[in-house]
Amino acid sequence: MSDEKMRILKLLEDKKISSAEAMALLEALDKSGGAAAPGSARVLRIRVYEGGAKEPKVNVNVPLGWAKFMAPFIEGKIKAKLADKGYNVDLAKIQEAIEAQEPMKIVDVQDGNDKVEIYIE
Repeated sequence: MSDEKMRILKLLEDKKISSAEAMALLEALDKSGGAAAPGSARVLRIRVYEGGAKEPKVNVNVPLGWAKFMAPFIEGKIKAKLADKGYNVDLAKIQEAIEAQEPMKIVDVQDGNDKVEIYIE
């Protein structure tokens, strides 16, 4: 079994995604052939720093191919959590950046000693 399929099953086991989301991701993985060509993949990076820390408390790296498939599943969750913190982020702009697949900084929010970065490299 591929590493990608094992990751999906682990997310399901940890109850981070529903069985319907896992099925959709597995189907998308099968349709895509499983991975991008070596050296051509870009990565969506999400970093959350708290209290002025040099190391991120949250450090997420998602291959853009996966980000395209996962976006519909996580979009609502991300928007709600950011709204709870008082941030109004246009997730359509993030989706456009993912589709463009160009290296860029998408979000860079500094709030006191806390910082959130979302970028593509």
